[in-house]
Amino acid sequence: MPVSTMNRIDHHDKAGDPVTVAHLQPSESLSLLEAIDLWKIYETPSGEVSALKGINLSVAEGEFIVIFGKSGAGKSTLVNMLTAIDTPTRGEILFRSKSIRDLSEEERTRWRGKNLGVVFQFFQLFPTLSIWENVKISMDLLGEVPIRERRERAFELLRQVGLQDHARKVPAKISGGQQQRVAIARALANDPPLIIADEPTGNLDSHTTEEIMDLFASFVTRGKTVLMVTHDAGALKWATRKVEIVDGVLQQ
Repeated sequence: MPVSTMNRIDHHDKAGDPVTVAHLQPSESLSLLEAIDLWKIYETPSGEVSALKGINLSVAEGEFIVIFGKSGAGKSTLVNMLTAIDTPTRGEILFRSKSIRDLSEEERTRWRGKNLGVVFQFFQLFPTLSIWENVKISMDLLGEVPIRERRERAFELLRQVGLQDHARKVPAKISGGQQQRVAIARALANDPPLIIADEPTGNLDSHTTEEIMDLFASFVTRGKTVLMVTHDAGALKWATRKVEIVDGVLQQ
């Protein structure tokens, strides 16, 4: 089933011309996630380096957005801003029209656990836990899923990614592609509306990459929103919207 793009949000002025999100007030935002005039500037011994330069990005519910660019283009820096792992030098991030700028570190952690499912390139599974325990731990940390339901939910999520038969194995006993499936199941553990994936297929072969991308697309058809950053142009065929990033600037 093709992924619908009917719910993509475009902003226009009265003349019908596109308006950048930087011109919108937070109360006017209709997006799930917005970055508004986002800058990230690092101080180095040789001077300032701008990793992000005025990023404006609006993510509507139900989209599968792929942001692609070369190494060093600013992809991972952008993910760190959108997930509140790091803070921008200036600019603002809105989630469902509310700014996350003034959240404390503890509040950001809880906001991230409740609203985002983050998938990394290197899986980041706990090696001594079974894979079902790796999925459950996200529920344990947030504490919103009742304790008695967590084990059953972990097994159900592993079933959705095709790993229910491996639930009691430790990560070292399954393949890299299977470990990424565990990471995706873990990202879904608290039922977040938005999945953000940072080079999720960077360490996988082409066949496994296809399987992982199909999996992301299947979650979009079931109501999730996916934002993925990658250097792999082959991932673009799954996107409902494609955005290139070049030297810290989105090419829209």
